[in-house]
Amino acid sequence: MNDHSALPDPALDARIENLELKMMDLENTVHELHEVILRQYRDIERMQLQQVELMNRMHGSSDSAATPTITDELPPHY
Repeated sequence: MNDHSALPDPALDARIENLELKMMDLENTVHELHEVILRQYRDIERMQLQQVELMNRMHGSSDSAATPTITDELPPHY
């Protein structure tokens, strides 16, 4: 009886190598997408904090509209 399973099959080897390359590409893509999601999450967190700060500043400025603070920008006088 002749055992053909012990002989290397070039077509099978090529298919396996092709699948391994595709798998590596997919893993790289998943890693890149993960990094993008993390960056977007940090940006959203930062923007939410800025929104809260702006809302607090806006509500606080309506109470003391007559007295500008140091952070308020005063127009130039001519």
